[in-house]
Amino acid sequence: MKGPKITMIGAGSYFFGKCLIHKMATSPVMAGGTLALVDIERRVLKTMMTIAQRVCRQTKCGVKVIGSTDRKKVMGDSDFIVLTFSRRNAYYRGLDTQIAARHGIRMCSSDTIGPGGIFRALREIPVALDITRDARKIAPQAWVINYVNPTATIGKALQNFAPDMRSFALCDGHHEPHNTLYWLQHVGILPATATCVPPEIYNKLDLRIGGVNHCTWMVRFHYDGKDMLPIVRRKLATEVQKEKANPGNKSKPRFNHAFQLQLFDLYGALPTAISHTKEYVPFFQGYGIRPNQPEPIRLFDADVRAKEMAAAWATTEKYATGALSIGHLLKHVGNDHATDIIETMWGQLGKPFYINSPNRGGVTNLPDDAVIELRSDIDMHGPRHQPFGAMPRGILGLQHQVLDAHEMTATAAVTGDRALLRRAMLTDPLCNNIADADACIRELLEAERDVLPSYWYRKR
Repeated sequence: MKGPKITMIGAGSYFFGKCLIHKMATSPVMAGGTLALVDIERRVLKTMMTIAQRVCRQTKCGVKVIGSTDRKKVMGDSDFIVLTFSRRNAYYRGLDTQIAARHGIRMCSSDTIGPGGIFRALREIPVALDITRDARKIAPQAWVINYVNPTATIGKALQNFAPDMRSFALCDGHHEPHNTLYWLQHVGILPATATCVPPEIYNKLDLRIGGVNHCTWMVRFHYDGKDMLPIVRRKLATEVQKEKANPGNKSKPRFNHAFQLQLFDLYGALPTAISHTKEYVPFFQGYGIRPNQPEPIRLFDADVRAKEMAAAWATTEKYATGALSIGHLLKHVGNDHATDIIETMWGQLGKPFYINSPNRGGVTNLPDDAVIELRSDIDMHGPRHQPFGAMPRGILGLQHQVLDAHEMTATAAVTGDRALLRRAMLTDPLCNNIADADACIRELLEAERDVLPSYWYRKR
């Protein structure tokens, strides 16, 4: 069987484009398939097309490379449509961050929760749904895979407003088998040199990680009947002490171990995406009389992210011009979460992955239609969450709160309902003042007129 046709919307993606090219060129499952690249910037599209063509020629993989600035010209009959688009990512995240901070809300990532997550959803959901409307006509059998943040909110919008298209959402965290391998090495069950999890080890393992994307928790880690979470906590406490000497300056990783330990001790479960989860809770916002320990979360450093993205793009351009060889790309660019999932689905490889899709009983005390991230079995029929059990109390309340905010945000993004947007903002865990929320919404709507749909500005 020849490889699939994969259409990538947003070919110049910061982290995904070269990974997809690598997988298409090196996987026997993908051989003979078609890679359709779409980007609205001609310069970006030309660069990525050149790289893909060079890689495919050198590897003799038989993959056909096509591309266009108009997705409808190349998307027809796709087996997979991967959404990786974003417009001025760092700029708008920075804008969201600074405006929210003026109204008393701090965000260290500003793309998933709080005003940043909500307004990014308002920007991205209409685009995602426009793409699915086109796909419905020319690629109705395709799997639409969302790789754009806030991924769970966009996944919810696809579920509610494009139910006839098959879809799920992804994050690049919890990439299997690397995630499970890491935790087994971390507690000493496997050596640092291990490259895979042997079946006899896996059969003794009970590792349960799940929740809303970027607010996921390790609630159980048993090996051969022994609880490994005490070991995880001891090692984390050691890292907290080391971290004090050099916490770093970047907002997302700064003091992560200290924040992680506090949440671990509070909930009895380990937050596994702490660079995001620390902005899902109000505890590190700087509220209250006594100071946050070790400090309130730092504001997202958009200027640093912009420089990182520019540097990454400069490297990408070198692959197109030949300043860096294709051999260098094949050696230094690897596969990623989405590419491995597509390979598993198409090749019927039977590998499990963490996927954001409707709960359907995976977590027994969350709604069936809640879009949550769990370890899942997957094939061309789609993802099926593995049993997780009940979400512990405390975390459960937070999950419900976030899921409600996601549901309202997704609907507001489609309808332009300002009352629902306001309710979503005040349901979100970070906002604790009605007047601040109202002022923040007004300022963000005015600042982002150039990228938000016109229905937000109709006379009422």
